[in-house]
Amino acid sequence: MRAFTRGGTSTAIMLALALGASMGVRRCEKPPTTPAAPTPTASATGAVTTAAEKHGWGRSIADDDFSGRRLDPDDWTVYDGPGHAGKGRRSPSAVAVRGGVLTITGTPDGTTGGLSWLPGARKHGRWEARVRMDRACACYHPVLLLWPVRGGGGVAPKGGGGEIDYLEVTDDGTRRSALFFLHYGSEREHRQLSARVETDLTQWHTFAVEWTSRAVTGYVDGRVWFRSDDPATLPPGKMGQAIQLDWFPEDAGRTHRDVPRDARATLQVDWIRMYRP
Repeated sequence: MRAFTRGGTSTAIMLALALGASMGVRRCEKPPTTPAAPTPTASATGAVTTAAEKHGWGRSIADDDFSGRRLDPDDWTVYDGPGHAGKGRRSPSAVAVRGGVLTITGTPDGTTGGLSWLPGARKHGRWEARVRMDRACACYHPVLLLWPVRGGGGVAPKGGGGEIDYLEVTDDGTRRSALFFLHYGSEREHRQLSARVETDLTQWHTFAVEWTSRAVTGYVDGRVWFRSDDPATLPPGKMGQAIQLDWFPEDAGRTHRDVPRDARATLQVDWIRMYRP
């Protein structure tokens, strides 16, 4: 995830605004800090509502349910190097597969993890993942994102190329709200559109993004909560799927008083799938 200048306005996400009354969605120019009451969700073993099923995406063209004992190196590249913005470290030891779940763990010293999905690189498509996370220090931001194939691993591509964060959590550590960011424009002049949905992220939810030649659309549990059809905001080239738990030590002070700052942070993924556009 890149550090972008927060700003820029557009009417392209009016659909997210229109759904606000029923979903707790609203537009935001920078991450909100006040959590709201969670909405009900399915249990880890209960029924799951997905965008793919609800909107008829058909069969996936790539998927991983993490049923093995380790990641397939032909499918995944695990980061090994400096953390976000050069702070902390992304270590392969922070990424584990156990019991059919991928878990990224972040420790108080800034050791955390991230990985990219090699079959996920393409121009246009649909991606969906089932995720949950624990309450933890606000300094840890769980992220599902599409990143330009010219960049990756936290390295920004020259000349821009866009970024789609279809799940990013920047709250006070209570994990009660999720954000969608669509970054666009040149490296010199970063712009973004964003939306927020309020829900209990310590429970399992599905988050998805649909990227076509006409629009970028975000879904939570099969419901639309973000959409931009402004051509100027759409990514210009191929993008790849990444999963990251990024460390922002400057946000530690925003941690809710009921959340221990020294607790280990986690981002868990039950499965991830990719579909044709």
